[in-house]
Amino acid sequence: MLVNALSGEVFLYGPIGPDFWEDGITDEMMVRALAEIGDNRATIHINSPGGVADHGVAIYNILRQHSAGVDTIVESLAASAASIIALAGENRYIAKGGRWMIHQALTIAVGNADEMVKQAEVLRKYDASMAEIYGDHMSESAEAIDAMMKAETWFNSQESIDAGLSTAMLERNAEKPYVANWFANAPENLFESPAATAKPKFPAKRQAARLRNILKQKS
Repeated sequence: MLVNALSGEVFLYGPIGPDFWEDGITDEMMVRALAEIGDNRATIHINSPGGVADHGVAIYNILRQHSAGVDTIVESLAASAASIIALAGENRYIAKGGRWMIHQALTIAVGNADEMVKQAEVLRKYDASMAEIYGDHMSESAEAIDAMMKAETWFNSQESIDAGLSTAMLERNAEKPYVANWFANAPENLFESPAATAKPKFPAKRQAARLRNILKQKS
């Protein structure tokens, strides 16, 4: 996850929650990101297939508490747990070609019939928690949201606006290439250059290694 403290941008690209390879975006990473941003309004760029529901809900609530406010941009995909995070924005933009997906919680369980029943009950509680958040933002009824989650429903850009997931299409100035504001005072000729590209403050691999070292030191 890349963070630009100057512009208040957070680039949430990848799975939600830790995985076997210690990758993935966690709630602790988002706390650190907002600490870097400080009093700036946060803009969360999202392209994620989702992941761990607990981290998704926690990140949603962490973002909602950011005092300077939060906007979210679905750059390509906000699915599963990432769809919960995307709802944290006061303004929820969707880029051209963007998609949302909502569904019921999933898990893997091993055990006897009693254990399977227990896991089913837990999953229903997860579904209820996510449906509660969807219901606070979507224009659909609780029954309709429940049906959409059961069906695993995908939304294109306009459908996500109609359902209340997104609030508007993202409009970018085609005359000025997207530079992501990595520089505080970018010269005008940088915008005019046909080769203008985003240059992260920290390359992704280097930042991921730095965060893993921090976590290891704390454990």
